[in-house]
Amino acid sequence: MDQDASEDLIDAGRSYEALFVPALFEAWTKHLVECAGISEGSYVLDVACGTGVLARSALAKTGVNGRVVGADPAPGMLAAANELEPNVEWVLCGAEALAVDDKSFDCVVSQFGMMFFEDREKASKEMFRALRPGGSLAVAVWRSVDHNPAYADIIRVLEDNVGTAAADALRLPYSLGDADEVTAALEGGGFGGVTVVSKTEMAKFPSSRQMVEAELRGWLPIFDIFLGEDEINEVLMESDKLLRKYSASSGEAVFPTSAHIFTAQKL
Repeated sequence: MDQDASEDLIDAGRSYEALFVPALFEAWTKHLVECAGISEGSYVLDVACGTGVLARSALAKTGVNGRVVGADPAPGMLAAANELEPNVEWVLCGAEALAVDDKSFDCVVSQFGMMFFEDREKASKEMFRALRPGGSLAVAVWRSVDHNPAYADIIRVLEDNVGTAAADALRLPYSLGDADEVTAALEGGGFGGVTVVSKTEMAKFPSSRQMVEAELRGWLPIFDIFLGEDEINEVLMESDKLLRKYSASSGEAVFPTSAHIFTAQKL
């Protein structure tokens, strides 16, 4: 990896890894590894890899005879990923223009990235291009917010206390819950025999307040939404009431999350 990132961007990547990966994303990697059929010696491409939690899980399976490449358009994320695992090849690129050779991977995976792709069919074509004939694809996409009730609660608080723009920013990760829409994009990219299964995993944050504050201070500013301290405190107080039902005796916030996992092969 030879792309430079500012220290601010790297710090943002580190914070993302610390706040969200263990609490929300790490539990899902086993499903993608299994569905893609990643094994000893596999060549694996992780698209929209973020700080690399799925790529690291893939590397643990592929061993010294395999190869794992993580692709992401955010240099800060890749810099943080490289700090954690330098044995993965980290590549700065978007899903619509993957900087990899044709037919060079046995498995292509993407965990909770597809909803952010600017052109999903073009990204699907790129993932198809990267796969060898007979190679496998596994993609995880959050189901709609109706199936992720803790986030539905936070969105309701934002809608009531801050406004639609903030609520819509938090809805975005759950905006691709229609399985037919994802299937159509994958088929448009060349994949056949697309299958989908629904899975549930438990998220576990140190507290509901820390979970909400991470969204307010870390996620909303990406959309140029900067809340004042009074607004933040109001949202936190209202969220405390709604999210109390997810509080464990330890003080942690524990709640179910639901996603679709799509699999396909390059025939």
